[in-house]
Amino acid sequence: MENLLPKRMKKQLDVVLDEGERVADIVKEVWSYTKWYRWTILTDRRIIIIIRWPLGLSYDIWPMYLGALSADMNEGVVFDTIFIDYYGQKFKLQFFSKHRKRTPQFFQEINHQLILHNPASRRQATTDAIEEMEQLAKVFHDHIISQEEYDQKKRELMEKL
Repeated sequence: MENLLPKRMKKQLDVVLDEGERVADIVKEVWSYTKWYRWTILTDRRIIIIIRWPLGLSYDIWPMYLGALSADMNEGVVFDTIFIDYYGQKFKLQFFSKHRKRTPQFFQEINHQLILHNPASRRQATTDAIEEMEQLAKVFHDHIISQEEYDQKKRELMEKL
């Protein structure tokens, strides 16, 4: 995973990572048309955003612990956007929609890590899944979906629990 980073940035990341912290995923995004880049690094403890300014001479590093942030995603025409709120500070990660397969995967991994690190969101995810199951049962009993569709969706919801 860390092979996706330039050598100088990898050194910056090594300084920031806590002992035993594991990198789960890395996504590089073009931040502007002036060739500034931003890497979003998801670890097993936090999200780290590293911005490389022009010519790679300086970096801004923003570590955000998973227990204190929330994330949301919006699919757009040109950009897919992941919104992160960290103690009221808002971050907007934008990815070209031509990489649409990659953005939802990264967002799902963020949500997975958030659920592992935030008991409140774990309870909310369980409550949401139960509500979806109740709605699914109603749709099935009203003969709107088939037994196969019901079973498939039920398995997906059970995996969320």
